[in-house]
Amino acid sequence: MIPHAGPQSPEAALVTAIIMQAYRDLFVTAKSDGQATFTTQAEQDQAIAFLTDRTGPHARHRAFLCSLIGWDGNVLGERVRRMMEGADFPLPTDRTPAAQKRHAEAVQQIRARWLHLKNTPSKRAPPASAVGAARAA
Repeated sequence: MIPHAGPQSPEAALVTAIIMQAYRDLFVTAKSDGQATFTTQAEQDQAIAFLTDRTGPHARHRAFLCSLIGWDGNVLGERVRRMMEGADFPLPTDRTPAAQKRHAEAVQQIRARWLHLKNTPSKRAPPASAVGAARAA
């Protein structure tokens, strides 16, 4: 993304953590909505929407959060969409063959889910957070 000139404020660290959590949610194995101890498919779908939507409440929420830390939310969305469409996702820091295999499998699953969501007409719920709901209104 964008390098930081110095230490982040606590607020900037929080916003960065929110954005990075959405990115990490792409790579977890989504469980059925009834298993609350894991990331659910609905939560993963929301992370995909937050990171890839071009318009609507998720795109506005991403743009708002990114603006708080000096990032361009449209650029972030475009980069994630390019990865969804075949550009390389950054490799995990664990470079073992097993980790590389899990990463490649996760990328395949993410792309398949994204294509499914992209090609399925549906109404997506607005962002779940209070900040997102306030910004989406």
